[in-house]
Parts: sequence; structure tokens; C-alpha cells
Amino acid sequence: MLVIGGKNSSNTKELYSIAKENCSNSYHIEDENELQKDWFVGKKFCGLSAGASTPDWIIQNVINSIQKIANN
Repeated sequence: MLVIGGKNSSNTKELYSIAKENCSNSYHIEDENELQKDWFVGKKFCGLSAGASTPDWIIQNVINSIQKIANN
């Protein structure tokens, strides 16, 4: 599970906390530059969530980067 949003965002930190309680493979990132290819090894699905103030273009950049990782 990926939670996208500012490291100081209370909303995003709460989303990450909930994700981590339910999925040990959860990560809190601010943008696509923090993605690590090894997170996706052997995985078939990737859940995404984002803080309320996370801009749509950042979310889309993360999605695009995940698709690139999946296609390699």
C-alpha cells in the first residue's frame, strides 16, 4: 500500500498508520522519486491512497512511475 502526501500532513500520517496496521508492506511517500523498485517484486497489486491536500498531478506521477516499474 502506498500513501502519498506530505510527511508533516496529519491526514496523510493517519492514513499511513491505518495502512501499516493492515498491510506490513505499506509506505508513505511524498512523490514518485521515493518509489523503490524492490517494493514491487513478487507483487500483483498495489493499493494507493493520498492525503486530502495531495495534488492530483503528484498522484498521477506516482501512478505513471508504478506502471513503468511494472512494465520492466
